[in-house]
Amino acid sequence: MHHQTFVSLLKKVVSTPTAPYHEYHVAALIRELIGEMANVSLKEDSYGNLIACYRRGRKRPRLAFAAHMDHPGWVKFRGKPEFLGWVPEERQDLKLVEWFGNFGMWKLKPFELKDGIVHSRVCDDLVGCASILAMFMELEEKGTEATVYGLFTRAEEVGFVGAMEMAKKWPLPEGVCFVSLETSAARGGAEQGKGPVIRVGDRISVFDDAVTAELVDAATEGKIKHQRALLDGGACEATALNLYGIPAAGISVILGNYHNCPPKKGIIEENIALSDAKDLVKLITATVVRISERKACDSSKAKLRKRLEKRVRDNSKYERAARKDWPA
Repeated sequence: MHHQTFVSLLKKVVSTPTAPYHEYHVAALIRELIGEMANVSLKEDSYGNLIACYRRGRKRPRLAFAAHMDHPGWVKFRGKPEFLGWVPEERQDLKLVEWFGNFGMWKLKPFELKDGIVHSRVCDDLVGCASILAMFMELEEKGTEATVYGLFTRAEEVGFVGAMEMAKKWPLPEGVCFVSLETSAARGGAEQGKGPVIRVGDRISVFDDAVTAELVDAATEGKIKHQRALLDGGACEATALNLYGIPAAGISVILGNYHNCPPKKGIIEENIALSDAKDLVKLITATVVRISERKACDSSKAKLRKRLEKRVRDNSKYERAARKDWPA
């Protein structure tokens, strides 16, 4: 995707106001953008989560990339403002709030790109939403024959509510795996600017190894800058989906000023490296293309087993030679 096209898309998405349970402005923008995509359909589940599907040809779907549409913020409940999501109580200053009807956000810059760093009042998780849309645009432009889902969920910041409602009535075909796209605080040696992080797990659980292997192999084969780490500073929707028996993994872009909280005090813009977001789009697009072009049985785990079995065979001569020295 052309640099300026992606920057314009990212700016449009992250500048959209949102808060837990008040994701309707983001949902409307997603509907508008997907409406321009010939091969992407969109429907809404009973809870208001959006389910998009890129389909060209007759390829079987295997992946669903997901991002949540909310961000910690203020809501008016029974006439009083309440803060939903995690931010230390001592930083919850109503004087810093900009209201959008019945919900409020921190009065910060919607978007600024400076020296390769995106600063925004909301990176988490509208960067993930923008990345899914960019993936669809890439597949459309290339005319890729594939089937892949994009899921846009509600109320993640208050306990994975939208994702869990979706998991209870899982709407996708059997065999489709869930991949959470997030922005996360740096942990496990991961650093901003060194590529998206393929997550081993989060603070609560370890992710599905087969799905993770697909992501790692796609990044490696495509020579896409990436990292691999356990990001245990928080939890993500992959944990929720795994609880309901749906194989799930996760990818994150490293986030500065997590939930608008700098290290010491105050409230400021979150930030990400633009290059990490662009590489995230490359990674998920490459994974879709790779899976759609290969034989169904040729999974990353199957390839690994074959490599290890070959190693066993190659070294069997040493076993035979050493066997005579073992007591009968």
